[in-house]
Amino acid sequence: MFLHTGGSNIIYFWDIVGIFDLNLREEPINKQFLESRVENGFLKANDFKQHKSFVVTKDKVYLSPIAPATLAKRNKPSRFP
Repeated sequence: MFLHTGGSNIIYFWDIVGIFDLNLREEPINKQFLESRVENGFLKANDFKQHKSFVVTKDKVYLSPIAPATLAKRNKPSRFP
């Protein structure tokens, strides 16, 4: 199962650690985390202005223009009959 986070980003469902609102980046711990991801090359994009959420995976952090609630709804695995 995959999650489309906008643009050309498609993330494998089981790699997702969390989906967060980008407004939380002003909190000191989140700001430090995101800045360290940019410096170490783990953050795929660094333009925060046009994005609404960030998705943390095992390997990277992805910025998404899609609201976190919408991504969370997409993140539910479908049940096959």
